[in-house]
Amino acid sequence: MLRENRIWVGVSCRFLAGLVVPLFLFSSLGLAKQAETKPIISDKPLTPDELAAYRVVLGDFMDNAKGKHPVILAMRTLPFHLEDMDADCGKNFHMDEGAFGEVHRFRPEDIHALVSGKMKVSTLKLVDPEAQAKEVADNAPDKAIHKGKSISAAVENGFAHGMVQLGEIHVDHEHLHAILSVSFSCGSLCGNGTTVILEKKDGHWGIKGHCSTSIAQADSPASVFLNPVSTNWP
Repeated sequence: MLRENRIWVGVSCRFLAGLVVPLFLFSSLGLAKQAETKPIISDKPLTPDELAAYRVVLGDFMDNAKGKHPVILAMRTLPFHLEDMDADCGKNFHMDEGAFGEVHRFRPEDIHALVSGKMKVSTLKLVDPEAQAKEVADNAPDKAIHKGKSISAAVENGFAHGMVQLGEIHVDHEHLHAILSVSFSCGSLCGNGTTVILEKKDGHWGIKGHCSTSIAQADSPASVFLNPVSTNWP
């Protein structure tokens, strides 16, 4: 009976996540990497071109949140780690070396540049990643379900407190392709993450594909499975 309940909860959450927010992402490596080493925080602001690339990725999160709650974004980027990528990830273009191990801060004044279309700036909230990690843990869907909350209510609450983390952008020599990691954390058993490949066409960034995807464990109770980012052009 216990085994049956575990399967039912996992499948139900996967089905619900596919309907509600299929583009939310999680990477368990993100916070672990932060704990291992403290990256150098650059004092340089992000460029308009970098903010434009981040805006494309964040657009999927904002579209799926549908204004029900703000998208919560960690105010610091994640460092770029080549060892976390698949061997074939971005192999077809030559990437600039950049400053590996360095991260940047998203500033309050960057929000306007990160919000796409007719979205209001209130749809995006910058947070300290360490402080928000506690919020994520306290509102994890599996904890709420174990306390008797319905699956749908637990998952929706978990998503509302979940945190998006964006990695450092690295571009190729021609500045026509870029790679960055994206993660969404809504609990220890909730979310996934991927490495996004962007391509610039007619001066605009678009999502070309993704690789190095990680997901929550399939056999865990109350697991929430989420699909990688879409490949829509702006």
